[in-house]
Amino acid sequence: MLMIDNIKNYLYDKNYFINIYDDYIHIFNYQRLNDFREDKVILKMDNFTIIIKGNNFLVTKMLENEILIKGDIASLEKIYE
Repeated sequence: MLMIDNIKNYLYDKNYFINIYDDYIHIFNYQRLNDFREDKVILKMDNFTIIIKGNNFLVTKMLENEILIKGDIASLEKIYE
């Protein structure tokens, strides 16, 4: 295995991760995008749901299980099912 593969495995050896920056939120390993509005985003994770509230949301990167959202983030709620 190459060194870069070891680094990737270390960094991505998580069920999920959420990085919150000043005006971005990065979520890795979500299951489904349930709702996307300018002021609210709902993402289905493995065994819970994430609700992000704020203003001016815009998807800047979206892959199969990774999303980067730009906007004014006011709150993040985690609801277990």
